[in-house]
Amino acid sequence: MSVSRVCLGYTSYRLETLPYVLRKMQEYQCIVLEEPPTPGFSEMLGREMDRDSYLMLTDFGFPLFAREQCGLLQELHFMGKTILQVEPFLQELIGIHEFFAAEGTPQQIPQGTITRQVYDCERAWTSRLLAFYKATGNARDFSAMVDAVKDFARVDAEKGRLRDTMRARALQELFGIYSSMYVEAGYIHFVLLKEMRNRLPASATLNIYYTLQDYFRAETGRRQLLGPGDILTLLYTWKPDYSGPKTDLLAAQSLIYNKIVHKEEFQKNLEDLPHARNEIQAVNLARSLDYDQCAGLYDRIKGFSTQKALEEAQGWLQSTRH
Repeated sequence: MSVSRVCLGYTSYRLETLPYVLRKMQEYQCIVLEEPPTPGFSEMLGREMDRDSYLMLTDFGFPLFAREQCGLLQELHFMGKTILQVEPFLQELIGIHEFFAAEGTPQQIPQGTITRQVYDCERAWTSRLLAFYKATGNARDFSAMVDAVKDFARVDAEKGRLRDTMRARALQELFGIYSSMYVEAGYIHFVLLKEMRNRLPASATLNIYYTLQDYFRAETGRRQLLGPGDILTLLYTWKPDYSGPKTDLLAAQSLIYNKIVHKEEFQKNLEDLPHARNEIQAVNLARSLDYDQCAGLYDRIKGFSTQKALEEAQGWLQSTRH
């Protein structure tokens, strides 16, 4: 058997996306999640372990989403779908943490191995992330914050390229087992798309599905919404050595975007897509600013909560344009 249909489903891990994801996943024999194998997963799918007990075994970044997704996956499992967890970069990283917990040292990780590659990549990523936190914690030098954003975005793009390449290799091993597959992916993993196209059998079709594509197309004219930080990361993904005023502007806009976009998991009125609406609002505001406007606005809102920062930004923008 060789795979004939593959869908690469780009999504954000928000509760409001789950009904759309379920309808699409139902069309495929095998569903591949973007996560490493977790303890109790098969027992949870078969309802031998309840969802809350399963979720206690692993730390999930979006716990409300994870809990509701478990119910969705149980339903798909009951329908006879095969559900797999495939994310080799994170799986390798878990193994590295376990190695260190058993008193292993970085010097013992052999050079030239995928384990070493993952360790070096994650170490560089963590270092740039801490530098970003330090720069934004100071918050007095806007240009230094912009530089920290760019440095982090560059290494984040490098990490994304490695993650996607490793995952595509793992997925290739499944192409000869299942006739159709839905592959879950975060919404900027475009190297994965390129790598999957290179590895799919010539006879197979590859479709791209953006979870809220109909809504975003109606509201913005595009089937996917990307914040300025996402755009900066993608720019470095395809052009790692790129530099210039465009990167400065995107980094500055991302500092505003990150202050005004809600990060908590909305639980109410999900049919109104509150996250998507908020993201459109935040993207439109941030992308409308030039560099100097970003610097001035950031100084005004840097100490505010997300909602207060959004309200202040909207008021400030309105006052400067009248």
